[in-house]
Amino acid sequence: MKTLNIPLFLSLLVFNLGAFAQEHIQRGLATINRNSLEAQLAFLSSDWFEGREATTKGAYMAADYLASLYQSNGLSPFTDNSYFQKVPLLVAHAPHKATIALKTNELETKYAFPEHFRAERIHASFALEAAPVWAGYGINSGQLKEVNTGRSKGKIMIRLTGLPEATEGSKLQQLLSQQTEQELHTIKKQLLEQSEAVAILEYDVNDPNLEASIAKTPTYEAAAEQVLNKRSSGIYQKSLFLTDEPRKGPYQFKVSKAIMESLIPNFEQFLNNYLADLQNLSINSKVPFSASSLKLEAEAHVELKQCNNVIAMIEGSEKPEEVIVVGAHYDHLGSYNGYIWNGADDNGSGAIGVAAIAKAFMATGVQPKRTVIFANWTAEERGLFGSRYFVKHFKDIDKIKYYHNYDMIGRSYNYEQPDSAVSLLYTKEWAQAETLCKQYNKEYQLGLKINFSAWDNPTSGSDNAPFAKKGIPIMWFHTGGHESYHMPSDHVDRIDWQKLEAIVKTSFLTLWNLANE
Repeated sequence: MKTLNIPLFLSLLVFNLGAFAQEHIQRGLATINRNSLEAQLAFLSSDWFEGREATTKGAYMAADYLASLYQSNGLSPFTDNSYFQKVPLLVAHAPHKATIALKTNELETKYAFPEHFRAERIHASFALEAAPVWAGYGINSGQLKEVNTGRSKGKIMIRLTGLPEATEGSKLQQLLSQQTEQELHTIKKQLLEQSEAVAILEYDVNDPNLEASIAKTPTYEAAAEQVLNKRSSGIYQKSLFLTDEPRKGPYQFKVSKAIMESLIPNFEQFLNNYLADLQNLSINSKVPFSASSLKLEAEAHVELKQCNNVIAMIEGSEKPEEVIVVGAHYDHLGSYNGYIWNGADDNGSGAIGVAAIAKAFMATGVQPKRTVIFANWTAEERGLFGSRYFVKHFKDIDKIKYYHNYDMIGRSYNYEQPDSAVSLLYTKEWAQAETLCKQYNKEYQLGLKINFSAWDNPTSGSDNAPFAKKGIPIMWFHTGGHESYHMPSDHVDRIDWQKLEAIVKTSFLTLWNLANE
């Protein structure tokens, strides 16, 4: 009888097991290729889906298509033998009617919708009367104090849309440069909540439709046909709400210049002075309102709609109670005025990327140790509603160990000059996310130039937010903004296929490691 060389045997066994594992990984990688990605994304972002706006036929068709991809690759449905998680939403359209009345002594000047203002977030009929309070752009940051929250409770806030424009070298420019636009918008939102104002009248200094009275300028729809911009889609003419969330926050009207001129004497001169003083962070708190109070009324137009998250899963073999979620929204901005917002990059690229990773997992022929959930979220464009609903209703949220997000992973900034640049945003404490992606990008020669960005609190930006708010580590691949963002020109012919394929492969390798560690 021959004596067995134990060390040699063990080393050969480890080698063979490693080769065995590598063979299965290669099977998965082989399914991620341009031909497959292009065929699926070209279909999902075609005109047949009419821009995939949540609550429309195009979105329901897109959900059916994505579910068919999971079923054809053998993944299990997430719940009740269905790949669909129903997400009930209330859709608030433009109100049936609404008025703004300025009351001065015994006089009342009334303005009607839609001639003089647009109505947003009108989720219920209401009538209220309150005094006006000026808030500028609604920003309190550092030395800039535009909002007196102590004097805003129960009042109607008069606010300017967006963020101020700063002149070169001004104090305002120095202050604004210290924070991102996203952070400044978050400040505006938080201040509004703190103010406890009952309503907002907002004026946009850059909106040509609000130059005089809306009735005397082109309609919103006509303007959208003439000059397309990132607010041209009719999706912005209505608001969505989850049925099981309280509708909080003030009612909001966007008003014409005629209303502002009636409310503030010599309004144009007042505004010019205010904007000039703002450059030096000097705020004029004394606003000469002509009206002692404003009366707002609206008859709401609200309907109940059902959307679908598309969710599939692979149950873990050894640690089924530990869960990894891979997600991307599939909705976009719909079809309006002869234009279709196909959203090839935003976020057809992400939706197809998730389906491709799911297929690769199944192609390995090996059941991962941890449970992996693959999800395509609905209504992200209207407030992250799909992912928020999932997080709120997933009964074992503490079992989710990681969340991997895709939102816009298919473009180079200039589509005519493909590059390999991509950002990986991740929870700062989760250094493993950077380590693994860096490792596999190099080991498999995928050629990505990854900008690693660690966030202390990644609770904004995309569908990563609801997970991060629960303390779940997240990572999010994102190829950045471009000229087609939220425009009808976001077509499949502008996709950087080499970059998209490399991102999906890097993600698959990273997730495979996490699912089996």
